[in-house]
Amino acid sequence: MTTQSTQNDLLRDRLAKIWELPDDSKILMTISKRKAHAMRKGTILFNEGDPVNFMYFIKEGYAKAYRISEEGKDTMNYLVGPGYMIGFRMLMLQEKVAQYSAEAITDCVVYSLTYDEYLDGVAEHPELLVDQIRSYGDRLDYTERKLEGFIYSSTTARVAIFLADCVRRFGKNKNGEISLPFPLTHQKIADFVGSFRETVTLAIKRLEKEGVLESERGNVHIRNLRKLREYTVFTRK
Repeated sequence: MTTQSTQNDLLRDRLAKIWELPDDSKILMTISKRKAHAMRKGTILFNEGDPVNFMYFIKEGYAKAYRISEEGKDTMNYLVGPGYMIGFRMLMLQEKVAQYSAEAITDCVVYSLTYDEYLDGVAEHPELLVDQIRSYGDRLDYTERKLEGFIYSSTTARVAIFLADCVRRFGKNKNGEISLPFPLTHQKIADFVGSFRETVTLAIKRLEKEGVLESERGNVHIRNLRKLREYTVFTRK
């Protein structure tokens, strides 16, 4: 049991470095009363409108949070991976009903936590709340840039915004080349950026021609991160 003084110090230290990506794996794995369980690619964690009793901490793999449009189209909202929580938003609702759907886009290893378990954990480790603020700050920043992309820029810029966000959070740098540890077909990218697959394919080809990236069979490699980031900066017209 940590003392109040120790908790305050941990909270203060985390706030002082809130820009750093959270690493709550040891704490959350201890809080959970269940062993980690594997989920195959395509597993649905929960559907929009379902009662939800658990939050999920992703130890390995990647999942998408999305909604289904009135036309029945799968519109991807956000991508989460190792170290991220999914289902946290329901903690802020009186009725624990999912506001979106969640699905594993790769094989995953996850820990499940009840809301009571998480609250008990926060009482012991208040810095967990800072990490959620950090995660939501990331998501808000991406959402704002995505919205601005719809209003002021081209599909190429929207694709660049999405890929730059993936690189920042999940990119693997090897010998100056950055790769993404999950497959991204042109259709998946189109779903994330809210565009047609054919339009995204043209945008990808443009970025390939300019030496920004290479995309083959869903594997994306960033060749020129500086130039990719240049596409994410646009001027209001």
